Amino acid sequence: MRFSTIAILSVTGAAILAGGVLIRSARPLVASLTLDKKGIKSLQCNNVEYLGDGEFRVERVTLKKANGETYLGQTSGTVDMDVQRQQLNRTFPWGTVQVAYSTVRNQLQLGIRTTNTSADTIVGLQFQPLTLKFPEKLQEYDGTTPLLAHNIGDLALVRATYGSGSVVIASEDVSRPLMVGFPWANDRPTNTIFPLSVHTGRVPTYPDSYPHIERPIQPKGTDEYDVSVRFAHADASQAKVAADLYKKFSEAFPNQLKWSDRRPIGAIFLATGGLNDPANPQGWFGDSHLNINTPSGKADFRQRLLVLADSAIAIMKSMNAQGAITWDIEGQKFANTVSYLGDPRMVNQLAPEMADVADEYFQRFRNAGLRVGVTVRPQQLTISGEGQRAAQTAVADPAQLLIDKIAYAKNRWGITMAYVDSNVNATDGNPMDPAIIQKVAAAFPDVLLIPEHSNLRYYAYSVPYKELRRGEVSTSADVRGVYPDSFSLIYTADGPLDLYHKNLVKAVQQGDSVMFRTWYADPQNEKVKSLFSR
Repeated sequence: MRFSTIAILSVTGAAILAGGVLIRSARPLVASLTLDKKGIKSLQCNNVEYLGDGEFRVERVTLKKANGETYLGQTSGTVDMDVQRQQLNRTFPWGTVQVAYSTVRNQLQLGIRTTNTSADTIVGLQFQPLTLKFPEKLQEYDGTTPLLAHNIGDLALVRATYGSGSVVIASEDVSRPLMVGFPWANDRPTNTIFPLSVHTGRVPTYPDSYPHIERPIQPKGTDEYDVSVRFAHADASQAKVAADLYKKFSEAFPNQLKWSDRRPIGAIFLATGGLNDPANPQGWFGDSHLNINTPSGKADFRQRLLVLADSAIAIMKSMNAQGAITWDIEGQKFANTVSYLGDPRMVNQLAPEMADVADEYFQRFRNAGLRVGVTVRPQQLTISGEGQRAAQTAVADPAQLLIDKIAYAKNRWGITMAYVDSNVNATDGNPMDPAIIQKVAAAFPDVLLIPEHSNLRYYAYSVPYKELRRGEVSTSADVRGVYPDSFSLIYTADGPLDLYHKNLVKAVQQGDSVMFRTWYADPQNEKVKSLFSR
């Protein structure tokens, strides 16, 4: 395994010139290793011992038969250490595990090679390569929440900081899924002794919110997990300690987003969910007095919608906005149960009163030189026979479904922005595979995709959505460490603009954009405008 000079210098120290004076940075960090017959006997960094327990353990192995039946494999087997090669060999009825140990500067490197000698497929592995004992209590551990990370659309990095130093646990492979980190402390509440976990599949004792790590090993097949333990000074950022991995990730998943316009974007909500009024089933304008079932009511709806459009255009012009997204062009008849419908193809069926005026509505924005957008979802909207119930159902190819929905809205209304709502897995609630967004972005390079949920790789193809009211004020330094030109769209409505004003000004200066209410004259809009005035 090779590591860049950048990463090494950030933690091992270097001479720098400041004001004509040569200054030495912090003392270089050097890791050292001693092995015994079961694993590691000693792990030190600058003569400080970090080893709690060095025995390499197989905690769990799950195999699947050809008929789909799964069972647990044996976790005890023979052990042999090849001291000269610094390699541990473990043999089990289902296969072998070889662990190559080495140290490079400030790092302990583990190459864990598993060979499946059985007739069944290995669908889950959980290893405990060692247990670390830190000199002081870990700052990141709250006594309950595991310190685990995976590299599904992200970097598998876990930073652990104590008073005098820090450690970063890393999966060296940026493209193949793996989960690493510390599931718990063995000495709570002291919180200094942590077993290192490396796993695929699903671990029953871990939270269900963690994704299933799909990385099967077929019969007679082999796989290798490369993991590093990186020692660093307490003030060394994760981006510096893992600079080589940031670079590797950006090379594996290069930035494909080309969107130089960072002016604010408006948000338009036309309806209110849960109105449950037969005269206004879609909840237009939240008005229980509107009756879209009569000719006069439809005429009133049309006039009010176009007046709203003209008012929104004036507000956006005053804000120097690039355009606006209309969240609910299909209405919100089922909003309480299925959220935003996100299928513009169904506007004719669900809201014929909107279908009659939607083309003119969007045309007014485009005539004013503004971009338009709609909400789309990667689930299929299905309506019950009587038309009173609806469901959002997962599909086998969500990328194609999104493409179909966007193509309709683009061809009919000329949209160049799309908010992607509810882009999460049905099983664990994590963001969908970023390859889905990549495929959609490739189909529409001139459409800005704004996904509700995201991970690191999403920034290569889209502009992830954030909310100020949740304390989200900017694109993180770690994201920009991988994608320097990336940006987020921060929805400011109902957020504490005064509290985060300086943070937002800095975020805008660094390239982030914001979203504001534009279907009425929100008093917050002047504060939003001020973010761009410097």
